[in-house]
Amino acid sequence: MNSEINKILKKYGNTKSLYIIIIIGVVLMLMFSGKEPQNDTKTPVYEAYSDEARLEAILEKIDGAGDVSVMITYYGTSTYDVAYEEKESSSERAEETTRSAENSVITKGGEPLVKGTVYPKAKGVIIIAEGAGRMDVKKALTDAATAALDVASHKVCVLEGKERN
Repeated sequence: MNSEINKILKKYGNTKSLYIIIIIGVVLMLMFSGKEPQNDTKTPVYEAYSDEARLEAILEKIDGAGDVSVMITYYGTSTYDVAYEEKESSSERAEETTRSAENSVITKGGEPLVKGTVYPKAKGVIIIAEGAGRMDVKKALTDAATAALDVASHKVCVLEGKERN
């Protein structure tokens, strides 16, 4: 591979200019890759971590569970439930009446009127608990997670974890 690179360098002769071009390219890539994305205010944000922290706190209260860690995966992302207004119009022509309905978004201050937020449904849960080696604790953790997140029990994976030092 080095011989191929050397052939390319010999072909272009002036290696200093090639190095300068490479350095400029790297600097430009670094400058533009660090640009923070703009926060789109129209996209709802759903923090799964709050659900995980709440579930961890509850599961740790189960007798024998010990220290618990939780990860929840979701179908899709949150969406807004936007208010719509239905406008109905009708027109009459020689013995015919035509009716049509048109839905339009209700706005308030130039922004869509949001009736609420639709949060994503949980897809699966991983629970790691110190006491999960005991079958009764494992069942209690599974039952609690299925009840809290409305997920089928086969989508809850409970594993025994190590004690934290």
